[in-house]
Amino acid sequence: MEYKLASLSKRFGALIIDGMIIHALAKLLTFPFGFSFNPWNNFGNGFWAFAEYSGWTALVGLVYYVFMEASTKSATFGKQAMHIKVLDEDGNNLTLAKSLIRNLTKVICGNTFIVGYIFALFTKNKQALHDIIGTTLVVDEYPVTVSGS
Repeated sequence: MEYKLASLSKRFGALIIDGMIIHALAKLLTFPFGFSFNPWNNFGNGFWAFAEYSGWTALVGLVYYVFMEASTKSATFGKQAMHIKVLDEDGNNLTLAKSLIRNLTKVICGNTFIVGYIFALFTKNKQALHDIIGTTLVVDEYPVTVSGS
């Protein structure tokens, strides 16, 4: 099957949706540890409270992305909403190991002033650094139909 590469705007939309989901999940999981649901008062305790919450959010995000992208849907909820998915460069669904490599790299790229994401603007297959390292592509959900003549 042949797929069309997902646009950067669809990928960004999926990132925003997934970010909201991950934030909500992280809030629910950290609430028992003293983090409130008030977004304006979370970090009144200083840098270490912020760092701890950021660590929880990164862990929740990593688990979310790894398992969702290695699922039969090959997509997170945000990607499903935008009708895109992640496949390996051969067009197959990701294995758990490939998804883990891709998403560990994404955590590193996301924490380095989004430098890894900028790659998508300049690469032939719109691959961010984590896509290049993970040998993955983000494509539209539906294959391109080729009509015979």
